[in-house]
Amino acid sequence: MAPATDSTALAAHLEALERALHDPVVRADAARLEALLDPDFSEIGSSGSCYGRAAALVEIPAERAVVEIVSDDYRVAVLAPTVAQVRYCSWYVVDGVRQRAVLRSSLWRLHDAGWRLLFHQGTPGVEPTVGRLTSNSAER
Repeated sequence: MAPATDSTALAAHLEALERALHDPVVRADAARLEALLDPDFSEIGSSGSCYGRAAALVEIPAERAVVEIVSDDYRVAVLAPTVAQVRYCSWYVVDGVRQRAVLRSSLWRLHDAGWRLLFHQGTPGVEPTVGRLTSNSAER
């Protein structure tokens, strides 16, 4: 598959893939998750725990908590013709109550079959930062 040349279309596509990973139907479908996660997938969760692909493919479908994942403020940066970074803010809603915000960063890699999630990190958000994921934000 050739790299996408239209950055707006690519940003929309990668945002849709991220949002799919928030969907309870997708999260419960091990085959769909397997198609979305790169063979080299790894994650650093907002708890600080690290996960590999094998653990994610077992743990995500087995989640028992009924939560809604809400996300916004998406930013996409193409880092190379076959690698892109997606940054956004998300939070869980449990029993109608919004939980803490988490700043998220994902690296997606293009394969012949399409884009797959290579790496993901969640960092607990500090309220003044949440919702301000612009390229002009002060970063350390």
